[in-house]
Amino acid sequence: MDCLEFRRLVGIDPRVTDPAARAHLEACPRCQDAYARAQAFEARIAQALAVAVPEGLADRVLLTQLTGERRRRATGLRYGWIALAAAAAIVLAVGFIRREGALGRTLPDLVVEHITGDERDALKLRDAVPAEQVDKAFADRGVHLASVPAGISYVHKCPVGDYRTVHMVMPRDDRAVTVIYVTRYRAPGVATFERGALRGREVPIADGTLVMVGESTSSFDSLEHAWRDALLGPAQTAAGSP
Repeated sequence: MDCLEFRRLVGIDPRVTDPAARAHLEACPRCQDAYARAQAFEARIAQALAVAVPEGLADRVLLTQLTGERRRRATGLRYGWIALAAAAAIVLAVGFIRREGALGRTLPDLVVEHITGDERDALKLRDAVPAEQVDKAFADRGVHLASVPAGISYVHKCPVGDYRTVHMVMPRDDRAVTVIYVTRYRAPGVATFERGALRGREVPIADGTLVMVGESTSSFDSLEHAWRDALLGPAQTAAGSP
């Protein structure tokens, strides 16, 4: 197991129960640091989600239900609906707190965090991977490619937050450009973003969203065109299909 494989595994299973991963962890100081950061992050999430339940809440809910039942017999369903709505509001509020605590970041935020964190070593790769490997990664995500753009030095099926993606690196003019295709999510429209020294563009294509990130945007237009051909086919790209 190498460092990239270990760090991807940490993102899936922060406890690192795999024996091969544990053996790598014991021998690699850099991955020990990554593991410590992952544990600290998990601890922060656990702390954010540790919403204390008020004492006696269960008894009060039961009492409300019993009271609502008695009143419903006398005055119809009005009070029963109020109790039900209150219970639903509690569930929605807790769900919202949990979602915002863990997932309250935009897609560009999640992508930049992903490629500058445990996946940053992928930016150094320069040798092209076989087209069949790229095609298989997309097929495993349920996406058919009409063609495979040239010059992909890294490809992996990565989870980015809750999104299912294919993560690639495409070196251009000695600068690495990260290209991530997010499946089953279409951004509202083409948008650009900046995060520190990085520039990015997200483009809805087919049934997903293409996200490009790099220090320069000079190759974004050509890459977007290449991936439109790959995902839609040259004929549809020429016709201006979204």
